[in-house]
Amino acid sequence: MAHVIRLKWSKFIGYEDSGVYEYFVRLKSGDKNLIYVGEADDLRKRSQEHLSVKEPNECLKKNLKEYKWDFRYAILASKADRQDAEQALYDKYKPKCNKVRPSGSGRNLEIKIIEE
Repeated sequence: MAHVIRLKWSKFIGYEDSGVYEYFVRLKSGDKNLIYVGEADDLRKRSQEHLSVKEPNECLKKNLKEYKWDFRYAILASKADRQDAEQALYDKYKPKCNKVRPSGSGRNLEIKIIEE
């Protein structure tokens, strides 16, 4: 009789997938602390830019260097939805490495984020 091992793979970031993303650092307590939210037309490219030595955000650069970290994303095709989701996530969590509140799309809508 065979021993069955189930693997649940995470999703890949596809080339040119657009969406919103979050960076977390793992604390010694085991908790995760959200430190940055953003939106991008190309999630793969943007994540690579954040991890490069040329990253201009010193807070993000320092935290990604000093801590173990996690990255997650949600794919959103609409630029306006990405901008509004980024702003809503910022307003909800106030990540310490986001220095400026994202401007949103300017649609002047009440935004409700449902996170799964």
